[in-house]
Amino acid sequence: MLFIWSGWGIVVIPVVLGTAVAVGALGGFALRALSHPELTFLAVSLGLFAAATATWIVGRRLNGTPPRKLVDPATNARVLLRRCHTLFWAPVQYWSVPVALAAFVPLLALRNL
Repeated sequence: MLFIWSGWGIVVIPVVLGTAVAVGALGGFALRALSHPELTFLAVSLGLFAAATATWIVGRRLNGTPPRKLVDPATNARVLLRRCHTLFWAPVQYWSVPVALAAFVPLLALRNL
């Protein structure tokens, strides 16, 4: 698969996968310990919501740095240099929206209970 990123944009993938798997597994273990293994889809949804939150926090931290202000000595024009961290041309923090929307997919199983 082809990934296109700039800066630290590639960090979206390990943050989403790592957080979703860790929180989902802990939630699944907790639900099994409480004798509710049929509600495991809630743990998946919780893991994806946690991944969306982590992605938003990491993205705001990466893309929240103020730009460098430079002055061109020839024209005396001001230039702002801003480092942008993107994955597929979308800033890192905005990847939390599709991850959060994906968290609603396991909740559709509630309709069948």
